[in-house]
Amino acid sequence: MKPWHRVTLFFSVLTATLAVAIPRWLDPEPAVYEAALGDFHSYEIAVASSPSTCGVRESAIEGLSSELLFAFRGANTEGASIGNISGLSKHFAVANSAQLAALESQGLAPSAAGSAHLKVVRISRVGFDAQKTEALLCLRASGASSLFHLRKLDGVWQVVRVEPLQAA
Repeated sequence: MKPWHRVTLFFSVLTATLAVAIPRWLDPEPAVYEAALGDFHSYEIAVASSPSTCGVRESAIEGLSSELLFAFRGANTEGASIGNISGLSKHFAVANSAQLAALESQGLAPSAAGSAHLKVVRISRVGFDAQKTEALLCLRASGASSLFHLRKLDGVWQVVRVEPLQAA
């Protein structure tokens, strides 16, 4: 192989690798999901992403910036795509909303897909502040909803507040 072929091949592989890796590095949503679900690792859980504001109004949660609430509502508008939960498969069964809806339409509980004790957790899209150092998401499980406020502290996403919500 000629030297310029090697250089061309090297840069082609490097370009392809960066094209896959950079979007993952720039997308903080999976890391926020990991942090929010940190306390659930010991349970048998299936996680599904489905955009939802859980009925949160812009002025409903005291202590949260209007910017963050606006971003959360924007990320979860009707027709929004599902969140990137594929990385959660290391700790949880991962299902998309279509798979869960198909099971439910057949009269099957989500447990039919795996364990008899499988609990389904639906997680919304994440709303971020402009600096991507604060995040807001909704988690729904067993008929209850909670709003998770997270902050990136020393490079790690941490839950700073969980606000129980009325069922939505």
